[in-house]
Formats: sequence, structure tokens, C-alpha cells
Amino acid sequence: MVRTLYFNRWLLYELVLRDVVLRYRGSALGFFWTLLTPLLLMAVYVLVFSVFLRIDMPHYPVFLLASLLPWQWFANSLQAGTNSIVEGRMYVGKVVLAPIVLVLVPVLSNAVHFALSLPILLILAAIFHVQVGWSILALPVLIGVQFLLTLGLLLLLATFNVFYRDALQLVSVLLMLLFYLTPIVYPLTSVPEHWRLYALANPMTALTLSYQAIFYFHSSPNWAYVLYAFAFSAVLSGAGLIVFDRYKDTFADYV
Repeated sequence: MVRTLYFNRWLLYELVLRDVVLRYRGSALGFFWTLLTPLLLMAVYVLVFSVFLRIDMPHYPVFLLASLLPWQWFANSLQAGTNSIVEGRMYVGKVVLAPIVLVLVPVLSNAVHFALSLPILLILAAIFHVQVGWSILALPVLIGVQFLLTLGLLLLLATFNVFYRDALQLVSVLLMLLFYLTPIVYPLTSVPEHWRLYALANPMTALTLSYQAIFYFHSSPNWAYVLYAFAFSAVLSGAGLIVFDRYKDTFADYV
């Protein structure tokens, strides 16, 4: 895979750049949607969970945005990437482009949007006087693990979607369920103790808690959580690559 990506690096760069630029072409606010979308979502969730349901957490908007930004990267990548092979049917079967590039584009373009949204989180933390210390140096590790997790899952979903187009609808439903099963809008302490082990089995829970540690709790991530998320992502990526490589030569017959 690494060799394939190296030979397709400039094509991958151009496709990611096109995806980032075209997303907001023709819109009045353009790039500012990257900043506005998470802020609007944060405002709604703050109203519902902090005002209506009264989750008692100091500086709750910082806690919420620290969880929402990585979740948006994950969810948007899955929603866009599941159908990437089908939408890129004109490239499938062409020697000039390896199919895995089509799967990588939404992951990388949404990673760009995630990176561009991080200054908003840092500004919000400064407004609420929440300190972000040296633990932020662990951020590239979390980004790498989340990239691996998202790519591994997408390789399986994109392959499945070529043969069964129900995958796209299934992903939308599962993401909605997973959002509320991951401690994004509530702290892990709100989960009953006998259910926490099940919650922690979700690798996105481990990553979400790690982002919260850096940007909200002013502490280093729990490296046991990070190691678990990495091991899960590595196995998932390995399985995804095996399945994708096995079926990629048949994609052209189905799309």
C-alpha cells in the first residue's frame, strides 16, 4: 500500500486539494463553513445538554468542542468515503489510479478541515481560561491513530458498498447510534460503572477521552486507551487491506 501511495502521491494531493476547494465553491461564506459548522453544532448541544438537561460541567463548550471536532472528521469521512468507489467509477479499472486513492481522499480532506478547525478550539479554551499545556504534543499521535482507524473501517465499508449499496444507509444509522454511545456530549463518569467497560470497548471512546484530556482536563492522554485504540485500528486496517486487495480487481464489473 505504501508503495502504491508513493507512486500516486501527486494525484492524491491534487484530488484532496480539489475536494477541499470544491466543497465550498459557490457558497457565500466559503471556507468559513469549516469554522461555522462545529460552532453551530456546539451551540445547539450546549443549549440542549447544559441548559435543558443540565449537565453540570464547568466550561462545557470547551469539553464539547474538543469531542465534536474529531468526531466530525470521523463521521464525515465515513459518510463520504463509503460511496467513494462507486462515485469514482470513471477511475476504477484505470491503470493511472489505484482504487485505494479514492478511499483515502475523503479521509485526508476531512483531516484538513479538522486541522483548520483546531484554532477555534484553542481560542474557545482561551476565552474560558482552560489551559492547554505540553500534553498537546501528543496530538499527532491521536491524529495518526484516528487516521488508521478511519481508513481501516472505510476500506471495509467502501468494498462492501460496491456489491451492496445498502452500506451508505447503514453507515448513517450506525453513526447516529455511535455518536450517543461515545462520551461526546456527556462525560464518561455519567456512564454507570458496570457499563463503562463496554463503552471503552469502542475505540472512538478511547480517542475522544484522549482529546478531552489534552484540550479540557489539562493532562496527558491515558496511554493505555491510546494503545488499545492503536491496536484495534491496526488490526482493522490489516483486515481492511486484505479484503480491499482481494476484491479491487472486480470493482469495475459492479460499478
